[in-house]
Amino acid sequence: MLKAEKRSFILNPMQLKELSIFVMLLTSLLMAGGCKPKYRQPEVQEKIIAPDQASVIESNQLMIRQNAQLIRDQATVRGWTLTETGTGVFYQRYPLKRSEPSKKIEPGDRVSLEYEVRLLNGVFCYSSKDKGLKQFIVEKSDAESGLHEVIQLLHPGDSALVVIPPHRAFGLTGDGDRIPPRAILVYDIRIDSVIRHQNN
Repeated sequence: MLKAEKRSFILNPMQLKELSIFVMLLTSLLMAGGCKPKYRQPEVQEKIIAPDQASVIESNQLMIRQNAQLIRDQATVRGWTLTETGTGVFYQRYPLKRSEPSKKIEPGDRVSLEYEVRLLNGVFCYSSKDKGLKQFIVEKSDAESGLHEVIQLLHPGDSALVVIPPHRAFGLTGDGDRIPPRAILVYDIRIDSVIRHQNN
């Protein structure tokens, strides 16, 4: 019967040094792998750059002043005697002899107008002869806000010249047809009929 030989595992100093380096490297790798934080997607902060409100307001006010001056200049050239409202709309009521006094048009009244509208430079846009009477309910229908405003300064049967700056007409976009962006409109109107609102 063979006897199993007992062997002892003894490392010489050189092997011991190599083994200790190996163990240290392995430990470092394990620690580095185990302690490594999970990968996180870097946070992307979307900064929405809002326009400086003060400069936008200032630009709009400048444009309104420039448009008002253009209208005044044209009024001088054409001999118009215009009255300016608080919102920058200009109008001139044509003289009319009324057989009897009537009250001004009020919000909720249904108005029908004969009209012709041109750009400030005289270019023709629309007319009731082509499109029929312009009808709307004051302060409640889709019509230029400047027109709503001036109509309330008039009486049934009145005729007037109304000059509406862009901020009270079709603004920066125009109407998508004959009225271009930022257009000043010149309306020549006659109030054809007024149906009073029940409460008026």
